[in-house]
Amino acid sequence: MKKEDIDSPKNLALTREYAAKLEEYDQQQVAKAKIFDPKTLLERASKIHEVNHPTLGLLKFGELTLEDSEKIANQCKTDEEKTAMALFLMLKKAYPDMPDMTPKQFWKKFPMMEGGQLLNYFTTETGFLSPSTNSKSGSRSTRKRKR
Repeated sequence: MKKEDIDSPKNLALTREYAAKLEEYDQQQVAKAKIFDPKTLLERASKIHEVNHPTLGLLKFGELTLEDSEKIANQCKTDEEKTAMALFLMLKKAYPDMPDMTPKQFWKKFPMMEGGQLLNYFTTETGFLSPSTNSKSGSRSTRKRKR
């Protein structure tokens, strides 16, 4: 295509028309996404998600549910245990033949390189786990939440 064809009034008009249609479509999609639909949420929570991770390759996991959060709260005392349990439960949904283990066992046995990549992915991409933060004074976490 020649430069003069690209800049022709007809082509510029078509570009504006399609840009307006695309903007309208994007707004419709955003509006759809804001509709609370429990049926869709239940369907999504039961699916196995797949992500092509740059280091780990094909990563499969299930979403945490309210039942999982209750299990995490009842069985885990420290933030470290809660994180390990959350990772374990998410992976166990996609890989049901993984052996059952406690968060401490999972933390001890899972390789550091892949575990670090998983933690990084889940804390930055998915919003399922929040990254740990230091206090404003700069002191380290005590690994236990205040009551």
